[in-house]
Amino acid sequence: MKVIIGAVVGGVLVLCCGGVTIAAAVGGGDSPPTRSAAAETTTAASVPAESPAAPAVEITTAAPTTATPTTAAPTTATPKPKPKATTKASSEPKVSVEQENAIRAASDYLRYQAFSRSGLIKQLEFEGYPRKIATQAVDSLNVDYRKQAAKTAKDYLDTQAFSRSGLIKQLEFEGYTHAQAVYGVDQVM
Repeated sequence: MKVIIGAVVGGVLVLCCGGVTIAAAVGGGDSPPTRSAAAETTTAASVPAESPAAPAVEITTAAPTTATPTTAAPTTATPKPKPKATTKASSEPKVSVEQENAIRAASDYLRYQAFSRSGLIKQLEFEGYPRKIATQAVDSLNVDYRKQAAKTAKDYLDTQAFSRSGLIKQLEFEGYTHAQAVYGVDQVM
């Protein structure tokens, strides 16, 4: 049970109950008590009176407040600039979902196996991509086909015996240019 402490100070009844202070004007004044924006008003019937002869008064309970400045800073509304309409096309064309998938597929193939440019395009076409999309996907990648030729040459030599010229011809058959094939064979022989 909470203790209610009350006192009459200069015609004002002050009650304190559980950290909440209640103040009420006591007397027969004609003007009603003033009320702040953060106050609640109840009747005296809900609060026990100090004495049985106390008149029914209006009691105002004020919520705890913090100091706030009473003057607001002036606001100036500046109009936002309207975006300019541009007729320039984006420097990078949009990539379709099919193109993104072709690029991802080409990258995946290169992660596990060496390919020439034309061999990788043919592989993507075999997977169902149109030639144009397969070519764009392969050309969008930064592939060093000389290193790819060297990996292919090594793979061939791991399983079969080749002469130097025979391995160059085999790499050219796989789609590498003559210069790429020569470089690849030179790396492994």
